[in-house]
Amino acid sequence: MIKEKNLLKKYIPEKAVNSIVELLFSQKGLLLKITKERQTKLGDYKQLNRFQSRITINYNLNKYRFLITLLHEIAHHLSYKKYGNKIKPHGLEWKKIYGNLLTEYLKNDIFPAELVPHLKKYAANPKASTSADGDLYLLLSKYDKQANRLTKYIFELTYGQVFSLPNGTKYQLQEKRRTRYKCLRLDNNKIYLIHKNAEVIPVETHE
Repeated sequence: MIKEKNLLKKYIPEKAVNSIVELLFSQKGLLLKITKERQTKLGDYKQLNRFQSRITINYNLNKYRFLITLLHEIAHHLSYKKYGNKIKPHGLEWKKIYGNLLTEYLKNDIFPAELVPHLKKYAANPKASTSADGDLYLLLSKYDKQANRLTKYIFELTYGQVFSLPNGTKYQLQEKRRTRYKCLRLDNNKIYLIHKNAEVIPVETHE
């Protein structure tokens, strides 16, 4: 376990390492793979066959987001083992297991004090993604080592401003629709809805 503990120290808070390694090793056939960044997800859980399952987590998450995501995916595994594969992925069974897991890790000063009340509230009724809780998402983003101020949250832009997503596609900000913004994609003149917490790159325009 020494090798695994030394590896995980790079990705999760040190006070959580021992218990996480023990939890992972207690689950027969559960594999953990740390992957390159994926734009559409932070982590996932997949049943490979009757005897093996795999969790993948993006390598570039800050330690607190990595731990929260890892617990999210472990909860999928525990839910499957306990209830079978007929349950909904983020249904009541998963919510209960994930909420209890996360609550356990709110002890022992693993998370910064400012995150704890938000995480307690989140653990009481977990969503499929932490981005669904805007305040929690923004607080977690404060700990991103790779935060680059060339990027901004879309809500920091002004209407009419042009921006691009990380893939280079350019849009113009139109108006807000509840939790998303209506944006005009400039290369095809079609309207898309982009989440209010999306990080985007403002584009300078010259008249």
